[in-house]
Amino acid sequence: MIRRFTLATLLFAGLLLPANAAAGAEDTEWAIEDVGPASVATPTGSGHFIDDILWFSTRLTSPTSVVGLDPATREAVAQVDLPEGQGAWVTAVSGTDVYVGTYTPAKVYRVDTTTGTVDEILTAGGSGAVIYAMVVAPDGVVYTGTYASSGGRIFSYDPATDAVTDLGVIVEGQDYVRALEVDEDYLYAGIGSRAHLVRIDRSTGAVSDITPSSLDGATFVSSLALHEGTLLGGISPRGQLLAVDTTNPDRNELVQAPNERFVVAVTGAEPGEAYFAARPSGTLYRYSLWSGTAEAVAVPAPEMAANGLTYHGGLVWGLVDGSAYSFDSSTGTVTGYSLDAAGVPASPEGPMAMAADDQHVYVAGAAGVQVHDIGTGQSVRHFVPGEAKSITPAGDIVYFSVYTQALIYSFDPRSGDLEKLADIGNEQTRPRDSHYQADADRLLVGTEPDYGKYGGALAIYHADSNSLDVYRNIVPDQTISAVTADGGVAYIGSDITTGLGTNPIATRAELAAVDITTGDVIWSIPAPAGAIAVTDLITIGDQLVGITSTGLLFGVDPAIRTITWTKQAGTRGGPLTLTATGVYTSDGDTVFRVTWTDLSHAPAVVPVASGLAGEWFGRPTVVATPDDTTLYTTRGRTLVRIAVPAHAHVSLTTETGAAPLNAGDEDGWRAHAAVTVTDPFGRPLRGVRVEGHWEPRPAPRAACVTDDAGQCTVFRTVRDTESVTLSLSVLRHRGLPDGRVELDETHVISRS
Repeated sequence: MIRRFTLATLLFAGLLLPANAAAGAEDTEWAIEDVGPASVATPTGSGHFIDDILWFSTRLTSPTSVVGLDPATREAVAQVDLPEGQGAWVTAVSGTDVYVGTYTPAKVYRVDTTTGTVDEILTAGGSGAVIYAMVVAPDGVVYTGTYASSGGRIFSYDPATDAVTDLGVIVEGQDYVRALEVDEDYLYAGIGSRAHLVRIDRSTGAVSDITPSSLDGATFVSSLALHEGTLLGGISPRGQLLAVDTTNPDRNELVQAPNERFVVAVTGAEPGEAYFAARPSGTLYRYSLWSGTAEAVAVPAPEMAANGLTYHGGLVWGLVDGSAYSFDSSTGTVTGYSLDAAGVPASPEGPMAMAADDQHVYVAGAAGVQVHDIGTGQSVRHFVPGEAKSITPAGDIVYFSVYTQALIYSFDPRSGDLEKLADIGNEQTRPRDSHYQADADRLLVGTEPDYGKYGGALAIYHADSNSLDVYRNIVPDQTISAVTADGGVAYIGSDITTGLGTNPIATRAELAAVDITTGDVIWSIPAPAGAIAVTDLITIGDQLVGITSTGLLFGVDPAIRTITWTKQAGTRGGPLTLTATGVYTSDGDTVFRVTWTDLSHAPAVVPVASGLAGEWFGRPTVVATPDDTTLYTTRGRTLVRIAVPAHAHVSLTTETGAAPLNAGDEDGWRAHAAVTVTDPFGRPLRGVRVEGHWEPRPAPRAACVTDDAGQCTVFRTVRDTESVTLSLSVLRHRGLPDGRVELDETHVISRS
């Protein structure tokens, strides 16, 4: 049985709110209901052995934990939950202690594996900061490497004295310390996003740059290991292994892994032998020191990254999301260990993207997409080789736009089949937004470039010909963060932030119209209010509607290339979801409904669900089913559904009045009510039957049918009373849910 050390304060804060806690201010009929965890997974960080127990960290899930796995019994024997952090990439061991580094905040904890005690050692940064690297020196000193936008730093901790020392930014202008190794005399650091390898004298603190000139243009030295005096490092995005002689750093060699881009983990092993794992293939390679070549020996987890490699008991051990594996070089055998089967509970993770069709809700996470069946309420997780940053339903299939290689996949929700369609390439890694044009059967994807690079891209996948066009740097030195299309024109919005680890060159985001056939920019204007990022764009009729990263909605008239209005919607800009009941967006805490009386003017923005505290790893998102009756988003990390009231499909205005009858008939008068029915975008609805009744009775039923202007009028001739009451009770139209909307609208009309 798993021995779990759990902190009582980590009971998924925010997931236990009552179902009516998020009822919106507009109408209590916007009922919200929990569905269950949006996405559950067991993504791992790195791991190491203490005796014969493999201790590893978890990441992206809540709570962040350190888990002990006994390979002999295939059982998890312990789980220690950490008090803070959205995940932990890296661990290191010293005696019976595991040191673990978290992110957001970036903290180092020491876990006593014999008692489950957790001690906080140091804080290296707050929100957005990451501890990416950790190593324990022969004398017990712990070194930690960080990511921070102010520069990658190294901290040391001496357990003998409890002293914490900040060694400072290691390479000016570089934000990542991605890998560390250490011996008695030197600390070695792999740096990015422009690859550097540095050596730090542990006694004097002197820093030497030992980067070979052959690494020019590479982004990272992303993994390090020491073996028999040779320093081994993974080079991204080239799929190379670097070997450096620590006694003479000028002696080095690069080994190319064929068709690979990332060397994600490396370890020393038998005398003269080392192993490394590479992506995209997921292959494990053996490298004989100074041989100049590498041999593929196994594919333990196809297309998956090994989050750590270590050597123990004559076996190479790896961790991938959801499992561990061992490789026996004497037999060539790979043995897998499912973390699920071992008793490690899958935990809710922060969603990265979300979409819905008429049968399913799709929630992206680490190395998988959780597919929720709307009809049954059940969900199944499907493997994805990376992180689906954008999900786009398109008829019978769903497109996944996937990080880290900017790949496009199609997914069949009926069979579960996943097919790679296209590699965007062009130094792009992170899809930011996508849009499917059904009439042209093509997918448009906006992307962010690789670490340390400038110039995002607009990629257009043509399904009919299985071909891809890529237009890079059409907004110079910026990421393409928002995309939509109308006919042969793509509309794009940019983000001045480009490849991570770069400093923006531009100072203001742009909006542009692009010829889909040629990639030529037709026109471009600055985004409103000095915005630095546009997070989504949609077209409504002949108007363009967008939102910035700060939650500022705006309208653009493409005909005159002018921003026509702005309106605030929350504190953070998420995707815009267009439905028959309006446009919906979320800042993570509140879902807003956006409606118009005139598309050329600013809309009304009304909250319909609040207090959600969504824990998104991507952009906070609200999606709708195609029948526009249900919305989905998250509360904390729980998927919730929001019922859309039927009357949200229409807007009804009524003007009443009274008039005398013909001359000579002084006892009677006529009451009337002119009704106008429009949709949430201010467009008139023709053919709506308006029904109600008059009081006092007897009187004819009140009924009329709207014309092309969405208008109709009901009349009553009145005698023997000075006032009548009109109660409107129902609207009937085949375009409404179940063909009707119930009303409760009453008007008292008095004789003039």
